[in-house]
Amino acid sequence: MRKSAYLLIFLAVSGWMTHDSLWPEAVVADDNAGPTSEVPDKAPWSPSGEQRFAYDIVLHKPEEIHALLRRAEKLAKAPRPASEQANIAMVLHGPEIDIFAINNYPKYREIVDLAAKLDAYNVIEIKMCQSVMRKRGLKNHDVPGFIELVPYAPAELEKLRQRDYVVL
Repeated sequence: MRKSAYLLIFLAVSGWMTHDSLWPEAVVADDNAGPTSEVPDKAPWSPSGEQRFAYDIVLHKPEEIHALLRRAEKLAKAPRPASEQANIAMVLHGPEIDIFAINNYPKYREIVDLAAKLDAYNVIEIKMCQSVMRKRGLKNHDVPGFIELVPYAPAELEKLRQRDYVVL
């Protein structure tokens, strides 16, 4: 339920990826209190001056993942130069990783192609939990090369938090 709320918040936010319009407040989750709208003590700005977000993606339906990616595509004005890092990280660690399995490509071609394009344009970076992959019977060679494989999603989310990403 909380993850769905974060997805809705993400879809409602406009202008968060553009250079000329930044999201002034961050949605910060407190495990005890639920989501709140607060400005963190240390603002999560990238060196280019943009706010960076990491989305903790688990248990989302293909339609929700597709909507998330389409929203990112609409908000991106243009591809980002290779010298600029994406300011959005999506960390997948639930059943939605099956969407990106190579053997499911014919079924989810539109979603995978859009994710690959956004990753290539440095709009987003997609990370996938190898621990969950193993539980779901997937090996490293079973997912497209544009997806960054991480050993354990919660540890990766903590690394992103330490790199000043707002984790949603």
